[in-house]
Amino acid sequence: MAGARITIDVNTSPVLDALNELLRRTGDLEPAFEKIGEYLLKSHDDRWRREEAPDGSKWAALSPATKALKAKNADKILVLEGDLRGSLVYQTSHHSLFFGTNKVYGAVHQFGAEQGEFGRTQRGGPIPWGDIPARPFLGLSDEDEMEIAEIVRGYLANSFD
Repeated sequence: MAGARITIDVNTSPVLDALNELLRRTGDLEPAFEKIGEYLLKSHDDRWRREEAPDGSKWAALSPATKALKAKNADKILVLEGDLRGSLVYQTSHHSLFFGTNKVYGAVHQFGAEQGEFGRTQRGGPIPWGDIPARPFLGLSDEDEMEIAEIVRGYLANSFD
């Protein structure tokens, strides 16, 4: 996944304890990770509709110049054709869950970029042509963390020693 993905440190979270217990009992976290991945797709889609970051803050508004360049979806932040939003995916294994996008420009939107940060065009223009504010779309809200803990607890309740 070359674009942008999230790495979540759950070392101080009840989620880690629950995951470790589930791993001890079953030796395989993939079924729980599959359910968590599906939950994350829905959660991120809901936040995208509200145009907000995982911490609940609103994304930076579009500049008038950007709005003027957009033939459609001129008032929608991070939406031109919907490719970035539609590229969110997850990958699971027995011990890991990756969530993110394979779109390289996803990282620019997640973290932002200053005018000219990526060099110049053949004609000498800056890349990007203007500052792009960070608009974090990947990450976990407090509600997400609680839901993930509940998903794992559900698997624990159904597993046997």
